[in-house]
Amino acid sequence: MKPDTSEKPSNFPVYGKETDTAYTIDVIAELADIDSKTVLRYQESGFIRPVHTSNKAAPLFDEECLRKLRHIGHLRATCGFNDTGLKLILELLHEVEILRQEQRLGPR
Repeated sequence: MKPDTSEKPSNFPVYGKETDTAYTIDVIAELADIDSKTVLRYQESGFIRPVHTSNKAAPLFDEECLRKLRHIGHLRATCGFNDTGLKLILELLHEVEILRQEQRLGPR
């Protein structure tokens, strides 16, 4: 009898490409505990970018967008940043992450 290989064992890691989950605006808003209009405003402000948009379909958002929305919510709740402050803080955090990656790679 052959073993069942249709399901992955639960101890195997799950990689990003295997979790191509896409959320509608309403779903991601609920998961991030914010209003749908706020999701649209954050999209228009450039804080998040949908993974799929077309003229006929509503935009879809991925796990990275959900993480960013939760991070923005945390910054707003704990620090009281407005959109301008959020943009500055998020840009600085991104630059810090780039510098950390460069430091890990070492001199070239």
